[in-house]
This record gives sequence, structure tokens and C-alpha cells, in this order.
Amino acid sequence: MVIKHDAPSNLPDRTASDSIYANPNVTDIEDNDITAERDGAYVPEVDESGYRIREEPYGTKRHVRVVLMGAGASTLNFLKKAEEKMQNVKVTVYEKNRDVGGTWFENRYPGCACDIPSVNYQFSWKIKLWTHFYSYSPEIWEYLKGIYDENDFINKYVKLQHQIDHAAWDAEAGVWRFKVKNIVTGDVFDDEAEFFINAGGVLNNFKWPDIPGLQTFKGKLMHSAAYEEGYPIEGKRVAVIGAGSSGVQIVAKLTKTTSHMYHWVRSPIWITAGFAQTWAGNEGSNFEYTPEQQKYLEENPKKYLEYRKQIENELNQRFKFIIKGSQEAKDARDFSYKQMSKLLKGDERLVEKIIPKNFNPGCRRPTPAPGYLEALVAPNATIFTDAIGRITEKGFLDHEGKEHECDVIVCATGFDTSWRPRFPLVNGSGVDLRDFWADEVVSYLSIGIPTFPNHFTFCGPYGPLGHGSFMPLIEMWTKYMFDVIEKAQMENIKSFNPRLDLSKQFRQHSDLFLKRTAWTSACRSWFKQGKIDGQAAIYPGSRLHFFHLLERVRYEDFEMEYWDENRFAFLGNGFDTREFDGRDITHYLGLLNGEDKQPEYGDELVHKMAGWAVGK
Repeated sequence: MVIKHDAPSNLPDRTASDSIYANPNVTDIEDNDITAERDGAYVPEVDESGYRIREEPYGTKRHVRVVLMGAGASTLNFLKKAEEKMQNVKVTVYEKNRDVGGTWFENRYPGCACDIPSVNYQFSWKIKLWTHFYSYSPEIWEYLKGIYDENDFINKYVKLQHQIDHAAWDAEAGVWRFKVKNIVTGDVFDDEAEFFINAGGVLNNFKWPDIPGLQTFKGKLMHSAAYEEGYPIEGKRVAVIGAGSSGVQIVAKLTKTTSHMYHWVRSPIWITAGFAQTWAGNEGSNFEYTPEQQKYLEENPKKYLEYRKQIENELNQRFKFIIKGSQEAKDARDFSYKQMSKLLKGDERLVEKIIPKNFNPGCRRPTPAPGYLEALVAPNATIFTDAIGRITEKGFLDHEGKEHECDVIVCATGFDTSWRPRFPLVNGSGVDLRDFWADEVVSYLSIGIPTFPNHFTFCGPYGPLGHGSFMPLIEMWTKYMFDVIEKAQMENIKSFNPRLDLSKQFRQHSDLFLKRTAWTSACRSWFKQGKIDGQAAIYPGSRLHFFHLLERVRYEDFEMEYWDENRFAFLGNGFDTREFDGRDITHYLGLLNGEDKQPEYGDELVHKMAGWAVGK
């Protein structure tokens, strides 16, 4: 992506760095012409220290390269907005999969759906009509893929089936140096960029469960994150290991068609209606929009916006029930207990084992899985609340040593949520991020990593992971990154490094505040690396709180290294780029027709308003 300023319009004989300050003929000086100094003959090119004015206007953006890892929703927004807003930026995207779409390309297990109402899980700049309240994975992927295709982003920027194997910051050169592997050919090549952005997502490195004998199973073994789409399940005996967000959706979907379902719920979990219950179907269920509803939204865009805003309003208010001891927390707990007891049909064992007693709803991110609780008490289901003994060739041994034969085992056992990268990511001091985060993670406002310059992450540790749609967050993170990159371009800044001391202070504030929330309660969640007592690396506040924080970049929190010894060298030749690139040079008075473009003024006003025209 290389976007240059438009050609000059109001100074047609010069360019932005041209001979505005050209000296007159040197013979004026030799002839001791008294007009020589007046005409610029004695203007020095350098001062006594050797400092030289940069012959370009203020606002000139130097060329920089950006490498993004991953081609999902975050990168899609970055590319779209970069083409609209950024200049002199070249972007390369490395994507390990054979197609774009990120988590929605990878996750195709039965029942896979978004936990956010579809109308709020979309970009503000690309609104569509959805088929379901909670859209299923294929439709979300088609939405993202369609935008990639209509903008030709893959051909322009994305290298599919390429993975970054090594990244290291070169402090002297001011660039990230990469080792990139072509997965198809096995070839490894070098690349470099001033900025490195992790857009790979949080849940992208799935893990198999540590169960003895897992690989000895002779039937069909699948992981939810690598599910063989279309594999026939009807009439088969299926075991689903894992009761996280994927597991509950799979069980709710497959129990209806399997001959028998085996499932394990080892830890108490709240199974509640998903986000925006007011607008969902009965009992918080998913539903398909009717043709009449879709037509109404299509023909009434303002009402569609109002609909989205009302749902978003409800999403934003849900943060209140995360706070321990709040009335909203009590109401959510009472409602969820009654709902779960009702749908478990009074099964005393499951009610006792599954419904939590020592933590509130919200400890884990709610997942819409209508039919899951009903599936647990279905006649063709066997539910275990104790650990599996081992996997056998024919099936598994339960906790009592009894063997159960099955045809399919689906491991919905989650992802590596340690935050550590899969490859060496090394800062200028030679420290690998995997070692830096070996025991605990320290981030800067979820977007930066102290001691790792010019590196940003879409939703890193201590991001607002627990409630609401990621799409507005992606747009906010993108704008933040653009602000930093543009400052680097215009002020010739070599590196931005979040201060370690301030990052630790942010961590201290976060950890203390989070004790007020359900997120630090005694449940297993990927917020806490799948541990009951893990580090809750989640943002200490609501989404609105986070939006407010990221409205502007706190440059005072960064160590900044400049390429110029004189930090004000970026002021250049005294002119502004606006005076050369065709934008309105009186923009501060307001824009004609709302467009920041130098107007083509006619003679009408001057003939009416000039003093010399009066009386003519």
C-alpha cells in the first residue's frame, strides 16, 4: 500500500520540496549588488553545528512498512481504513491458513455461532442483513471473505499459507526482521518492517487434552478447532470432551442426531442465555429473521441503526453484573439458577454438580447454546462429572474403569491461552517474549508490550475480552495504531517503546480492581489461561471505559527514539503539506460541501462583494 499526496494545485510551478527558497544568481554577490541579501543570496544552508533544514513541508509522511500476522477481521479493518486514511505505507500480511477469515475460517464445528447478536458483530462501515440473531460460522466467514474479495485485498496484501517463524527487533536499523516460511514449499525467506502488528487473535492455537491413550483411538478423532466439516454424525455414538464455549454448542447440536452422546462436565459452569437476552428468542434462544423483518431493516436504515444501538445499549450495561455484590450480579445469579434448574428438569445430581455455588455468572464469557441443558438430560445422553480414566481403541474408560464404546471423539478442549507466541519474538536486548512472559504477562493497555518497540496487538493481555462485540474494539485499536504510525512518519520517529515501569503500574491497578469482579472468581476460563486461580489478564473496566482510554495515544507513556538529532527537524521548510496537496487551505473556517478540497472559486462573489464593484 503506497498512497502518495495528490499533485500540487495552488502552486502549479513547484512541488512540495522544490525551489521555493532558490538563491539568485551568484553574480549578484560577486558584483556586491545591494539587493542580493534581500533576494536570498546570503541565506545559509547549514548552521555552525552542521544542522540543515529538511526541504519538505511539515506533514510530509516518510515511507514505512507494516507487517501484520493473520488475515482475520482485525486485519480486514486495518486494510480497509489504511487505504482510506494512510499515505506512504506499504503493508504485507502473512496468513498461515489457505484462506482468510481467521477464527471463522478455522472453526466450523456443528453449532458454531457468534456469542454476539449478528447486527452488532459487523463493521460500522459495512452493514448487512443477517439471517439469524446469532449468526453461524459460515455466514460470518462469508461476510469477511466477501469484503476481502470485493476490495481485492488478498492479491494486494495477503500471502496465504505463510507463517512467521522468527521475529527480532533490530535496534540500530529500527526495523523488525522476520523469518517467514512458505508452508507449501517449505522455503524460508527474510523480510523486514518498521512496525509489526499481531492480528492473529487470542484463540488460534488449539490444544489436545492430556488424556492417556488419546492417539490409540481407532474411531474418528477430531478437535473442535479443526473439525471435519460435513463428517456424518447421524446415528453414531459420540463423545464430546470439554464443556467450554465450543463444547456446549457441539453437544446442543449433535445430541439431536446421535444415537448416544457422552459428555463430561467436570467443573460447575453457568449456562445462561447469551448477550442481549431482551432481543433474543424464547429463553434467550437463537432465531432466524423473517423476510418481513429483513425487509423492514433494509427499507428503514435509521431504524436499523436504532435497533443496533438498543442492542449495544444492553450489551454495555452488562458490565454491571460482573461486579461482585452488585444488585445486577444478584439478579443475574437468581435468574440463571432458576433457568438452569428448570431446564435440567430437577436432575438432582446435575443440579448439584453443575450449578456453581461460589462464583457468579460472567466468570466465563457467556455462550449462547440453546438446547445444551436440555441435551444433558436427554434420554440418549450420558453425562459424567468425574474425569475420564483413559481413551481406548474402541472408546474410553470412565472414572470407575468401565469401558464405553463410541464411534467419534470430539475434543472441545480449547486453546493455548498463555499469550506466549509460538515462535521466537525477540526485543532489542535479545529477550524472547516467551521468556519475558514465562511466569506472568505484563502488557501496555492490551495493545503494546513493554521493551518491544513498534509492536502492537489486536486484543492482547488485559484487553476487554469479557463482554460485548470485538468489532468496535477492532476499529478503536486500528485508529490508535494509525495515530502512532502517522506520528512516526511525520516526525521521523524511529521507535515507540511502552515504558516498563508504567506497564507494571497498569498491571498493579488492573489486578487490584479485578478482585471486584466475577472474572477473578473460582472458575476456569480462558481469561485465566484455563486455570481456576490463573492470572486474570482482562481489562479493569467496562468497554466504554476502554473506549475513553484509547481515544488518544498517551505518548507520555512511551520511550521514543528519533532519527533526527534535532527533534524539530520535522518542521521542514516552513510550509505545510496542505499548501501543496490540494486540500482546502482555509479549512479552519469550515468546508464547502463538507469536502476537504481546495475550492475552485469563480468570479461571482468578487463582482458582488468587492468594494470596487459597488455601484457598477
